[in-house]
Amino acid sequence: MRIRKVLFCLLALVLLSSCGNTKALKHFKKGETVEENFKVTLPFETKQGWIIIPVDIKNKTYQFLFDTGAPSIVSKELADHLNLKVIDSIDAYDVYNQPQINKYVSLDHIKIGDINFAETTAIINDFNKVKMWSSLEVDGFVGSNLMQQAIWDVDYKKKEITITDDESQLNLPEDIIENKMFVGYAGLPSIACKINGEKIWNFSVDYGYNGDIVIPFSEFEKQIEESKISDFNKSKTQGAIGIYGKQKNARESYSGIIDEIEFGNTTLKNQQVYAEPYLDKIFGLNFFKNYRVILNWKTKKIKLIEY
Repeated sequence: MRIRKVLFCLLALVLLSSCGNTKALKHFKKGETVEENFKVTLPFETKQGWIIIPVDIKNKTYQFLFDTGAPSIVSKELADHLNLKVIDSIDAYDVYNQPQINKYVSLDHIKIGDINFAETTAIINDFNKVKMWSSLEVDGFVGSNLMQQAIWDVDYKKKEITITDDESQLNLPEDIIENKMFVGYAGLPSIACKINGEKIWNFSVDYGYNGDIVIPFSEFEKQIEESKISDFNKSKTQGAIGIYGKQKNARESYSGIIDEIEFGNTTLKNQQVYAEPYLDKIFGLNFFKNYRVILNWKTKKIKLIEY
């Protein structure tokens, strides 16, 4: 069976030099919310499963993809339309080691709901290079460097997102699944969990990946050898789409059922997992849309409420 998995920007911007890394970190640390003591709920739509939210820039509404697995991005067309000034350019490469010069711009204000996010750094990208991107008709990505300025309550079932700076306003139940959230480059969130008792670090929390859970290819094969994964399929995949549109040829891949995944304070049973050589460790959108998800960069916690 031929399986297609799409990855927009998973850790897509690994820099080519320590100097470039320092410069990028400086840019992505910028940003703040203008308001304080806020709580706003806004509806979102889905396109091909992805979350699309409206954002206002200079009193005009645009459609942005919600992606915790990437920094904020604007299309080349939007950057030209807004006459955004490039503040820096840094060499980088994507998940397939495809080189590119990233051009950085600063957005004075991005308004989401009634919340103004100020001084957000974004990367310019030509969406026309990837058919999937252009078909979504989005103008940019709301990325993790912007999200880290607030607390996000994502309810895929109700198709709404609540943004606040005070988690106590969310009326969360006492019986809740939670895990520690590690915050990395550009605010990118990750978690650790145990796969059939084996602890694995740095699973990306990635709403830009439309699959379930991805485990390392070598770990999947190891668990097959140890008879820890009995229900699995071996197939070919077209691979993932990198940020610059390049894509490797079909590769070997696995999909199967994991008996137990220890996720923070709970154990998840019979979870669908996937593995291919060019994808690392991910908890993707198809997993998270089964839960109401609270992402809190302040307390460094991710919380799940099962539907």
